Amino acid sequence: MTTDWTSFLQHLGNTIVDAFVLPGQFILSWSVKHNSDIAASLGIGEEPASGMLLVVISLLIWLLLATVVWNFLKLLQNVSRNLNAVIRTIAYRVSLTLRNFKTMLVCCYRRFLRLGISNRRNSLSATDLDELDLAVLRATAALGPGFAVSAPDLADEFTLRPAQVQRSLDKLSRKKMLDYVIGSTDGYDNYRLTESGNAFVTSCRRKATSW
Repeated sequence: MTTDWTSFLQHLGNTIVDAFVLPGQFILSWSVKHNSDIAASLGIGEEPASGMLLVVISLLIWLLLATVVWNFLKLLQNVSRNLNAVIRTIAYRVSLTLRNFKTMLVCCYRRFLRLGISNRRNSLSATDLDELDLAVLRATAALGPGFAVSAPDLADEFTLRPAQVQRSLDKLSRKKMLDYVIGSTDGYDNYRLTESGNAFVTSCRRKATSW
C-alpha cells in the first residue's frame, strides 16, 4: 500500500515538473531549430539543455504568462465597470424621460380637467341670470368695447331704481362678466364688459338668430 502511494506521488511530481518545464523545452527546441545564434549564445547545442536553464526559462515564461493574464483580467474588469456605468446612465436617462413624460401628461390632464370644470361652472352660472341681468349685459355690449356704465345710467334706461340695477351689476361682476372701472357716477361704481361677458352676449345673439 505504501509503495503504491509512493509511486503515485512520484508520478504526480514528475507530471507537475514536466508541465512546468514544458514552455522552456518548447522555446529551447525552437531556438535550436530556427535560430542557432540564440541557441549558441545560451550554450545550447544538440544535447538537451541543462536543468537550471530549463527551469529559469520556464519560470520566466510562466511569469510572463501570469502577467499577461493578470493585465487581461484587469482590462476585462475596467471594461465591465465602464459598461455598467454606461448602462446605469442610459437607464437613468430613460427613467427620467419617462417620468417627465408622465408628469407632462398629468399636467395636461389636470389643465383640461380644470378647463372643463370652469366651462361647466360658467355654463351653470349663466343659467342663474334673470331678465334684468341679460338686459344689463346687452345694454353694456351695445355701447361698444371700453365704454363704462353705472347704475344711474341704466336705471334711467330701464325705468328702475339705481339700487335695483346696482344689484344686477354686482351679480354680473361676481360672475366675471363685468369688470369694475375706477371712478364713480353719482356715487355708484362704473363697470364695463369683460371678454367673458362679451362672449356670452355674442353666444346669446347667435342662438337668437338661429332660432
